Amino acid sequence: MKRRLALLTLDFPPNTGGVQTLLFEIAKRLNRTYDVYVITPVDSGGHHSKECFQRVRIETANSFTFWRVLQSIRPDRVLLGHAHPMLLMAAVLSGIDYYGTIVHGSDFLSAQKRWHRPLFNFLLGRSQPLIANSNPTAERLVQLGFSNSIVVHPGVDIVRFSPSDSDDHHPPIILTIGRLVPRKGIDLVIRSLPIVLQRVPDLIYRVGGDGPDRPRLEQLAAELGVGSAVQFLGPIRNEDLTLQYRSADIFVMPVRADATSMEGFGIVYLEASACGLPLIAGRSGGAVDAVRENETGMLVDPNDHHELAQVILELLLNPEKRRRMGETGRRWTVAEMSWDRTAEAIARLLR
Repeated sequence: MKRRLALLTLDFPPNTGGVQTLLFEIAKRLNRTYDVYVITPVDSGGHHSKECFQRVRIETANSFTFWRVLQSIRPDRVLLGHAHPMLLMAAVLSGIDYYGTIVHGSDFLSAQKRWHRPLFNFLLGRSQPLIANSNPTAERLVQLGFSNSIVVHPGVDIVRFSPSDSDDHHPPIILTIGRLVPRKGIDLVIRSLPIVLQRVPDLIYRVGGDGPDRPRLEQLAAELGVGSAVQFLGPIRNEDLTLQYRSADIFVMPVRADATSMEGFGIVYLEASACGLPLIAGRSGGAVDAVRENETGMLVDPNDHHELAQVILELLLNPEKRRRMGETGRRWTVAEMSWDRTAEAIARLLR
């Protein structure tokens, strides 16, 4: 009989995002070793029968309801999908000897400005294992006094995300996929466009995703006179995501960080690399782990739109360099960045 693993999370598919993708992919693979129970307030959206693990949906998300499910399941191991006081408290109250926590960056950083910081940090520090999604995330943990984290990078579905077989000619396209929030650096890309369009006037900038920053970004594009070159696509359906990568020439997301927010890794960089795209990222947070500088892409100052414009132009005007970086990125993701590798590393730590 397999041992039982309870995965606690407030974020899970069909909701979209990097955290949701990571937890879904590892839940599928950890089910080879454990009977996996995903405890979450997120409904399956009708896809429950296709899941190889058991989703236990709670109606009200609080520490008590998570604890009550844990008492009924009585798992051998508990893994928290992200650092949240509600989940940490439920794990402690369950009485289990060890619980692990995956941290992503902004989850534990935002808690440092909240009233519950001392309790949160105490409970997070008890995590065994404490899993960081990148080396920069682990470094931020060390700065806060957590010296026990272990880095396990997210992965990518190398079958689903693959290069296009077609070489259709189209206007040059640069692409960003992500939640529309300031730390993604989409405003920096828009500010770079007046410079880029002088050399490449038919350029199209596609932005996939939605979020609270969209009105500001649309206004900025209009004020700079580049609104006709920027296409806000809104949320991208899962079945259309690969097509968006394949239709682009460059993936760009110059992420930035502040005291309470950082890009912990950036799974979209791996997805783009797996599809053979060269990358441009901000020299910030976990992007420096997701992009191999001057091999799979280029890193820029996330506050300098002039530098970004020059790097975009360098790649747009050099098809051979784009091709070389895209091919290197594809080889790297296939060889080293699969979800199987990620899940195997987490399974070893849980043992």
